[in-house]
Amino acid sequence: MRTMMMVAVLALAACAKSGQTGQAPVTEAEATRIAQGAEASFSSGDANRIMANYGSKAVMIDASNPTPTDDRSAQTGWAKTFTSMRPADYAVTDRHIQLVGPDAFVSSGVESFTVQAGAARPKVSSRFTDVYQRQGDGQWKIVHEHVSMMPTPAGQP
Repeated sequence: MRTMMMVAVLALAACAKSGQTGQAPVTEAEATRIAQGAEASFSSGDANRIMANYGSKAVMIDASNPTPTDDRSAQTGWAKTFTSMRPADYAVTDRHIQLVGPDAFVSSGVESFTVQAGAARPKVSSRFTDVYQRQGDGQWKIVHEHVSMMPTPAGQP
């Protein structure tokens, strides 16, 4: 519940700055294309390409780290750790796009990909929420991201 409230607050803050670019309001189809474009970088093997999708003061909550941060150096380190696992076969299922203003939207859902773990390539799934905001130069950047591992089903260790 706290996460949803946090996303709502961030989305409202993004909306407060909306309309500054003078561009047409984002549509659901355009938002989906923007999110898919950013996600295409996730299996590129290039941490800098991944980080180019994030605003300079983006807040990230990573599934494998205990605290949120807006520290770009720490975030880039997370991206490097992620790329070191050689993620591949990235896919999003159950995507939800929420338009929260002419210059902001939320993309959330379940993502899955394979990683290198010794000789094995296990499939990993996680839940994500990304808040995108159109910047003054017209580029779309992720300004908030929350990734969490899938919960263990009841009755399983």
